[in-house]
Amino acid sequence: MAAIGSLLMNKVLGHSEAEKAFRPWWDTLEDFLIYSLVLLGIITVPTAIITGTPLDCSLCHEDHCQANGEVFFNNKTAPGFNLWWVKKYCTMNGSVDPFMLYFPYFLLLIALGLVFIERVFSRAFHAGTKLEKFYSLLCRENVLGEVKAVVTDGGAAVCRTSNSDGGREAIELRQSFNHSNNYFISYLMRTVLKTIFAFLLLIYICADGLSILTHADTIICDVHGYFYECSGQPAQFYVYILYITIIITCMYILCNIYNLVWILLPQFGKLSRLMISYKQSMRAREGNSKTDKELLGDLYDIYYNNRDLRLLLDLLATSSGVAPAISVMTLFDKGFREAIRPKIKHIVASRELGIAEVKFQEPKSGVRACLASLPGVHLMYVAEIIPPAASAVEAFESKYVEEGKDNIGLTGLDVEKSDIEFSMLKGHIQRACFEGLKKGIDYSVKVSTVVNGKTISEVCEDIEEQHEVIPEETDETEDITENVDK
Repeated sequence: MAAIGSLLMNKVLGHSEAEKAFRPWWDTLEDFLIYSLVLLGIITVPTAIITGTPLDCSLCHEDHCQANGEVFFNNKTAPGFNLWWVKKYCTMNGSVDPFMLYFPYFLLLIALGLVFIERVFSRAFHAGTKLEKFYSLLCRENVLGEVKAVVTDGGAAVCRTSNSDGGREAIELRQSFNHSNNYFISYLMRTVLKTIFAFLLLIYICADGLSILTHADTIICDVHGYFYECSGQPAQFYVYILYITIIITCMYILCNIYNLVWILLPQFGKLSRLMISYKQSMRAREGNSKTDKELLGDLYDIYYNNRDLRLLLDLLATSSGVAPAISVMTLFDKGFREAIRPKIKHIVASRELGIAEVKFQEPKSGVRACLASLPGVHLMYVAEIIPPAASAVEAFESKYVEEGKDNIGLTGLDVEKSDIEFSMLKGHIQRACFEGLKKGIDYSVKVSTVVNGKTISEVCEDIEEQHEVIPEETDETEDITENVDK
């Protein structure tokens, strides 16, 4: 029995790796609820009346036979029917209500019907094809895995992130989603139909099924004018199973109602709230002179005006977290990719002293503020030197630094190091200091933006043999750069 349930779970209720990547928790819960119905059906199949009748029948005498307030009795002599034949006859002549007769198979058909609805809509709207293409891009860009740096022969690191431009495959995928709502319509209609189907089922169970089973302790059977009283059916056992079925069906309906609310109210999801906040931040920054298309650039067509892609990104954020969804958007939109990437302002190094210091600025766009304000989202920055020195990695929380505070630089380390000091910076500035650098080795500094333990953006710079100072970008320069990107 357990083997049958496991086989059914894997073959019928199972999902591909692509479907699992975009499957939210409520869909997973629905799968387990359907699996519970299947198990109940498998448990009750051995007791099915249709497969081997458990009835035993006796001829009614005097007023012993009663059902629904009515008394049945025979005025004639015993007909002499074979009792084995009588119980088979009473099983199949309609005396046993079909709901009780086929109850175990009724449970299995419910589960298969719910699965059938999902599969039909997925095939009819070719939703599975889009899902597979999207998942293929995620795997190729390692969005759901870890981000690693490649070490060159000279020792310097080359940034390899999940938020590169995505290449030709990203362009083709984005084009396939343009002006298409197939996946959204499929997902919405599937959810609505499953809700209606489960709700009608619940009404039938409560209105008819429960009444049938609770009044089926004994069965009165008319055999050619002679009344027989039959018993032996597992009516009480079926009542308990039906109560469990009602609970499962109610939970299934609640999951689908939650799903509908999540689909129709965008602010219900974490990613949706983030993108709404980002749009409001950009609007507050640029004013009302620009349209949404001009304000948001490619991101408008990627997320805000694309139901299919927005739904998939929201599902990905629900199943795998906000970070992978943001990484995917950076594959499609260079401007958004730059908006979440930290900027290295200064690199100061001395091979004689074996030290290097990096000052980098957190992104000034509204994305950083939105991420930091979302509950359940942890934003941090990681600076590391490659190949590792005596101190190789430092982690930072987002904070604001006033001019002249917490950014004393290398001047506070030693008087001898004053030749490599640099000017103070203010704003969301972070400082990382690395010691133990060796001569003759090429080093690189990498600064990563990490959301909930997932790197979504990073920037790399090589460290020169002596030291270098990267000129600070003014706000005017950054604005010009952002406009060019757009």
